[in-house]
Amino acid sequence: MTKEEMFNKNIKIAYKLANRYLTNYANEYEDIKQLALMGLWKAVSTFDNTHAFSTYAYTVISNEINCYLRTVKKHYNTISLKQEIKEDITLEDVLADKNNYIEKLENSLDIENYISQIRNSKLNEKEKMVFELSLKGYRQDKIAKIVGYSQPHISRIIKKLRTKIKL
Repeated sequence: MTKEEMFNKNIKIAYKLANRYLTNYANEYEDIKQLALMGLWKAVSTFDNTHAFSTYAYTVISNEINCYLRTVKKHYNTISLKQEIKEDITLEDVLADKNNYIEKLENSLDIENYISQIRNSKLNEKEKMVFELSLKGYRQDKIAKIVGYSQPHISRIIKKLRTKIKL
């Protein structure tokens, strides 16, 4: 008997095993059917006549399907750590919490209010820019390069503005 004949003769085994997974894995059912057929072909190709073919085929097909389902379950609800939660804040940053990103995330709604207060205040343009950049999470040395002041001067401006706005 050729491999093709053996495959066609035992195709019902593959479908029978695939149907066992229909109720619990309806979304993956088409994939499971294909894997069952691939498992059957693998069983036909590697069969060595030491056991009954149906016993061997059940084992190989079941292993193929279960291996696939393990990988699907592992990656089913995977979320990328690079996913942005808020502008310039990723999930990875929040989990690492190096710069108190959780606190920044919680206060992100308040930041928008503070920025609007700053824009409507009587501060000069550079002071407004300094405070806006600090609220957005920029470090003082980066703000200093952008604005053209020294880092200690930026620190004094931020401290003075925080006491005015009571942040």
